[in-house]
Amino acid sequence: MENLNNATSVNSLNSLHVYLHDGGLDFNDALGVQQAHIDWNKSAKIQKDFWEKKGILPSQVSHIHVHICHQHFLLIPQKYDSPIYRIGFLEKALGEDTLVGQEIQVQKISSEAANLLFLIPSEWKDLLSYWFPLAQISYQHILEKLITQSQDNGLSISIHQNHACIVLRKSGILTLANVYPFSKATELAFYIHSIRDSYLIKWNSSSIHWLGEVDANLAEELNTFKIYTPIFSHEA
Repeated sequence: MENLNNATSVNSLNSLHVYLHDGGLDFNDALGVQQAHIDWNKSAKIQKDFWEKKGILPSQVSHIHVHICHQHFLLIPQKYDSPIYRIGFLEKALGEDTLVGQEIQVQKISSEAANLLFLIPSEWKDLLSYWFPLAQISYQHILEKLITQSQDNGLSISIHQNHACIVLRKSGILTLANVYPFSKATELAFYIHSIRDSYLIKWNSSSIHWLGEVDANLAEELNTFKIYTPIFSHEA
């Protein structure tokens, strides 16, 4: 792992952006550039002095922004959401076993009058609290950003590790919001085209709005299945 660059000094860094996923933890510098990756199976061996070696003093970090992307979520209208019934809704939607060892987080999506309920493994939360005991820690599911920034007609997609956040709007109405895990481009292409077929989407260069970067190799593979990306554009 490389030391943090000059953009992130100990004095200037009081807020840290951390990205959690099944493969581990990534964290960025002040400019949003990834600085290091920690595998979960190695995290227990990492002590607090690890952060100091990276140019980060845990005692000076006041806020941890945690970003997460996985399929363990539920989008529910605010008028139906209540702390009393959340566990029941999540168990029915995700399965009872899914909630074991998990904690529920809530994000309000005012534009949809809905709440995004999602799960965080307790082990992940405990680890962050141990490393940064003085910091305020907030959690955000990446799907929320895509929902609020999605195009009014067609698909909006963002890729994070091996997960695709996908939102479909028709005439501005939120029609579908999902996180799809995939291991290869073929699986993702099949899922995108299944949405196209099911919702009768007219396929052209503006059918998909991509939020964030798309890996060049993935874009090239998707191109063979007529999936429009910022790198490759073609007409069906």
